[in-house]
Amino acid sequence: MKNKISILLSACIFLCLIAAPGSALAQFNSSKNPAPIGSPVKDMVELGSVYSNIYDITITVLETARGNDAMRLLKKADSKIKKPSKGFEYILARVRFEMKARAVSDKLTIIIGDSPLQWIALTSELTEYTGVSVTVPEPALKGTVKPGDALEGWVAFAVDKKDKGPIMVFDPDTGGATGRGKTLFFKLFKD
Repeated sequence: MKNKISILLSACIFLCLIAAPGSALAQFNSSKNPAPIGSPVKDMVELGSVYSNIYDITITVLETARGNDAMRLLKKADSKIKKPSKGFEYILARVRFEMKARAVSDKLTIIIGDSPLQWIALTSELTEYTGVSVTVPEPALKGTVKPGDALEGWVAFAVDKKDKGPIMVFDPDTGGATGRGKTLFFKLFKD
């Protein structure tokens, strides 16, 4: 009986993986298992201060640019951009953020990009990098997202040149969420 249950459970997991190719569920997303570039991560956030509602979100890092490539893009956005601190280089991530309501009556919005702690970079050892304030290429990942809408844009970080595995973090506790939702992790590097 236990073998039949194990086989059935394995088959269900296999079918779920086939049904959602290329996407990752947040339960498998962690600092030790960040989503690769191009892999959508699905999760939820709870919005509202008195009566909160749950909204489904999908976040995808579409592409990254690092070092000279990032500097080239940043110079197009701001010709007077300063170089990062010695030993550091810029890294840019183009991100797509999507939100869907679970009920027709759900009309709340989430603000993306206003909080400096909403999108942060971590070292490969999971130490937080100091944030940077630079003009990113258009469009910036900044705006208000309504249910059924998506926002796509760039975010910038400065990372140690020697760090081969920096990670980007999205914290749903900022930008109008009530603190319910999971912190999500994304690779800023290609495998």
